[in-house]
Amino acid sequence: MLESIVIIDRPGQKASVRAALEHMVLFEWLYAAGKQGPNPHVHRLHTDCFYVIRGALTLSLADGDRTVGPGTTVFIPPNVVHTFRNDGPDEVLFLNIHAPGVSFDRYLRESQGLGETDQIVLAERYDQYPAPESGSLDPAAVIVRTARTDAVCVEGLEVGFLLDADETLGAIGLIELTMPPSSPGLPARVHADTCHVLYVLEGQVAVRSGDGHHVLEAGDGAVVPPGIVYGLSNATDTQARLLDVHAPGGFERFFRECAAAANGLHDPATMAEIASRYDMKLM
Repeated sequence: MLESIVIIDRPGQKASVRAALEHMVLFEWLYAAGKQGPNPHVHRLHTDCFYVIRGALTLSLADGDRTVGPGTTVFIPPNVVHTFRNDGPDEVLFLNIHAPGVSFDRYLRESQGLGETDQIVLAERYDQYPAPESGSLDPAAVIVRTARTDAVCVEGLEVGFLLDADETLGAIGLIELTMPPSSPGLPARVHADTCHVLYVLEGQVAVRSGDGHHVLEAGDGAVVPPGIVYGLSNATDTQARLLDVHAPGGFERFFRECAAAANGLHDPATMAEIASRYDMKLM
């Protein structure tokens, strides 16, 4: 199970660390209606990614605001000035992924209670800088995407591509998996180097891993480290949806290549060959 560690809990705002890894730090945020975010800023060495679960989140960029709703991912490359807030009448629940992680969870912990000047000094230790007067990257580099923008079907699973390794400096890949009722999922598998962070959006997902069997519901998550044999299934009579954030990125291409293969959906040998190119061994 993915432990949730609350580091901010005050009127209008709550933040929990859901994963703190070298390649990524994953936060779950809850903003009340009208809640303002941080001052405009940039990250020079890592990327910033948002996924809206409920409500509407407004991203403020140099060329204007972009308000996005549930199921939408916003990817902000390094050196793009940005901030975020909740302009809507309802609360917004969203995930925020920093990749590589740069220990950004430590910044949020250590910044609580500091004055503005001390916060700026601390932030720079964790790759967050005030918006520069010039030299920032064109906000046209920002990616806004939903799982329906680019999706394929593999072994009965609908796979929506949200972020590719080429877009995240190789740090992560991000996909949304939709599992139909009574879905056995893919065969059990293991990765030598890739770590997966799973977050259930809808329904129930059974995770079979080296430490046993867990049933995850909406809002639950799990970390699958390298070297652990695992599998995902949906034993219920309703569909399930989950996010798979994997680090380093690249695993997402397995699904794209399987979908493109003429017989990749039914031939285990072909699927195993494709898997071997993306740090995966099917069991």
